Amino acid sequence: MFKNIENLKIKNIHKGISKRFSIVNNRKSSSFVLRVAGCVQYEFAERTFIIHPGEVFFLPKGSSYTFKSVSDFPCEYIAIRFEGDIDGDTPFLFSVDRFQDADEFTNNIVNLWDFGGQAGIYRCYSIFYNLLSYMENLENQAYIDKKKLNIISPAIVYLKKHIYDCDLKIDSLIHLCGISATYFQKIFQANFATSPQKYILSKRLSHAKTLIDCGEFEKIADIASSVGYSDPLYFSRAFKKKYGVSPSEYARQ
Repeated sequence: MFKNIENLKIKNIHKGISKRFSIVNNRKSSSFVLRVAGCVQYEFAERTFIIHPGEVFFLPKGSSYTFKSVSDFPCEYIAIRFEGDIDGDTPFLFSVDRFQDADEFTNNIVNLWDFGGQAGIYRCYSIFYNLLSYMENLENQAYIDKKKLNIISPAIVYLKKHIYDCDLKIDSLIHLCGISATYFQKIFQANFATSPQKYILSKRLSHAKTLIDCGEFEKIADIASSVGYSDPLYFSRAFKKKYGVSPSEYARQ
């Protein structure tokens, strides 16, 4: 991936529907393209990539390729076009399934860029840099010994079953693995590209947003409790910090 990145500037963030077929010669800018719906194929001189929903593809400035849709329905995407001094001109593909800002990247980044004012633009830059950090962690993850990943597997199994429990404690996860807190944090960070605390927070808030969208609960306190927070005020503050509005304001919107 990138060995050096300087003077980054986002030029545009937009959502669109891919063409059925196109040929690109000497691409004018670099882009991260998140595939939202449908599958597409990029053919370079020496390699072919098939991009599925939930995957991000890096298209470097100056690259040439052919593009075609391989789905029968419209292929939706979100693109971040940017410029900068980048030491890396090779296209690459990665999934955002463990990216802590994946929900906001998919559902809100375009609105933030177009209608969020200066604060929205700052948030877009934050998501963008978090994406770069996530990519770097994914690369580091490839070098992690599988035995080390197995060490924290008891905690991962437990976490999947109890992530919305109000009494869930990080110390309990660490205890299940029988290792030090520092070592647990290190392995978890390398595997999930974020800390255990941030991972749990992101999953809970994303689920809370889904519950609000579906109208499952009328009271914010009930939503807070259902995603693991006994204190509705703390939940509301965390929700607003992530999404820019309180849960009640989001529900009204």
